[in-house]
Amino acid sequence: LDITEKWKNNKISNFDYLIALNMLASRSFNDTSQYPILPWVIANYTDDSIDLTNPDNFRDLSKPIGAIGEE
Repeated sequence: LDITEKWKNNKISNFDYLIALNMLASRSFNDTSQYPILPWVIANYTDDSIDLTNPDNFRDLSKPIGAIGEE
């Protein structure tokens, strides 16, 4: 995909890449049953800035979002 090459070469943002992938998968903002999928990777929503080198700021991607947390 040309869009993947643009993303790999930092020509487009992560957000633009994910939106393009969702469009290629026929997902749309116009149909709430097919709302675009964006990964939830951040676990720290309280700090004013996020240290991207600290693994504690990212969620455990080995589990689905519903399995995160003690509840």
